Amino acid sequence: MEHPNEIAARRGRSSLRAHLWLGLLLLSGGAVVTFWPAARTTVLVISAASVATHLGLVLIALLGVRLLRRAHSGKRDPLSPGHTIRWAALYDVLVSALTLGQERAFREATLECVRVSPGERVLDVGCGTGTLALAAKRRVGAGGTVHGVDASAEMVARAKQKAVREGLEVTFDVAPVQNLPFPEDAFDVVLSTLMVHHLPDDVRKRAFVEMRRVLRSGGRLLVVDLARQGGVWAALNPISLVHSHADTHAADEAEALMEGAGFRDIVTGKFGSRVLGYVLGSAGDQPASERRVQPTPG
Repeated sequence: MEHPNEIAARRGRSSLRAHLWLGLLLLSGGAVVTFWPAARTTVLVISAASVATHLGLVLIALLGVRLLRRAHSGKRDPLSPGHTIRWAALYDVLVSALTLGQERAFREATLECVRVSPGERVLDVGCGTGTLALAAKRRVGAGGTVHGVDASAEMVARAKQKAVREGLEVTFDVAPVQNLPFPEDAFDVVLSTLMVHHLPDDVRKRAFVEMRRVLRSGGRLLVVDLARQGGVWAALNPISLVHSHADTHAADEAEALMEGAGFRDIVTGKFGSRVLGYVLGSAGDQPASERRVQPTPG
């Protein structure tokens, strides 16, 4: 299996190749116009269509930034559905725009990073509209199972519709991460993508203990979330514009939270862009009776 850093490097090389091909295509277009004037109209139409498409994506991304900032603003009860984004019908379009059309590659890289294999039992925590859970089901096949949970009933309803439409057997439920409706040792893999930063500090610790509780010994937890960032592109990245500065430490804090919850062999790194990081850990052999969430005093 590839190391997560090798996956990130391979994705970087693939992105570089795509930019090189785009550059060659533009040079070819210029050459065609220069040496074959009759093709000028065709080249201009194709170029205009390309520009219009990219401008459309930019406008959708800006709309997404505005809506997501509104969803993230204010203080909300972390146990209530109001803490989550509720406009599920628009969510997939905005995610596609905010990831610059790379959502599918992002989901596949997530599954590669945690090495999801046929026959495994997978839980996607904070599953949203179910895109990652459905991709995981394609990997585990008929011999594996996939569950997705989210605190938003609207997101879960949309995820169920997508599962039916794609003919994939994935179970989706409404549940908060700090109170997962599963027994101990129920899963081989737990996934969490861009979910931890939504949780208040006092809830995060409980969430990691719960994710450890439902994992078998030796199971894997992958957290992909916002990380400390630098550089002009990181500051202007659409994902960064959505969140406040306080949100951008989630991936960095996840390592300590995983250690405290009993994970070992923890690996960290950047994930695809400067604003995202990953934390991958293996569940230790702590007895299930010691993994239960302790009641909060008072």
